[in-house]
Amino acid sequence: MSPMRNYTEQSVMGWGNRGWVEIIETILEVCESGALKTHIMYKCNLNSKQISQYLQFLLNHELIENMIDDPFSKRAVFRTTSDLGKKYMIAYKRLADIFKH
Repeated sequence: MSPMRNYTEQSVMGWGNRGWVEIIETILEVCESGALKTHIMYKCNLNSKQISQYLQFLLNHELIENMIDDPFSKRAVFRTTSDLGKKYMIAYKRLADIFKH
């Protein structure tokens, strides 16, 4: 495991009042149809440093992919991956349902 990847994983694990598992699920929901970094940041109520770390973590684990909205503007669009990202969302919703009862 690379040092940056290890740092990102450690950083993501202990932030704020919401759990990191919930924050990741929220990011994946926002990214389902593609979203810019600033859109994700505001929808998830995270600061710039936090969203950068979460996005790097999700990219490293192939839960999201980095798309380019316009080849001339280089604006990155992040999209939930159809494989791991969607599986994570399904698993999260199943667990949330279990704890509702």
